[in-house]
Amino acid sequence: MSYGVIEYNEDGKPMCEICGNYFNRVIAHARQKHHISEREYKMQFGLNLKKGICSKQSAEKSRERVFENYEKCIGKNLELLGEKTRFKIGSEGRTQDKVSEQTRLMLVDRAKNNMSQSKRRDLGKTLGLSGLGNKERWKKIK
Repeated sequence: MSYGVIEYNEDGKPMCEICGNYFNRVIAHARQKHHISEREYKMQFGLNLKKGICSKQSAEKSRERVFENYEKCIGKNLELLGEKTRFKIGSEGRTQDKVSEQTRLMLVDRAKNNMSQSKRRDLGKTLGLSGLGNKERWKKIK
């Protein structure tokens, strides 16, 4: 158990940092058995707040469910519910005092990488093509 690293067993299941057992979905286990929220769990063990903690098998199962309900997932979840979190012109965004310590460390690490701004911009363009909104591209990944 090292801080900020998720350990997996030979079956590909991640380990719960609290009890040391392996589960398909650690966060669901932590909520039910240890009565701790996802954010609290990830902050306590230095894990990325934006990444899930589940087995590959469980992630694939979720991915299949998204494709079965594609229109509902994209139409409702991304288009309608995502409206609240979209950038709005004139918004101040996240100022330095609003950035978490984890994000600050990630940005410092990225700055050390020395990637040029133009290369970062080009990378962003390619990454933007891989989102859930691009159904055809996701089908090719399968």
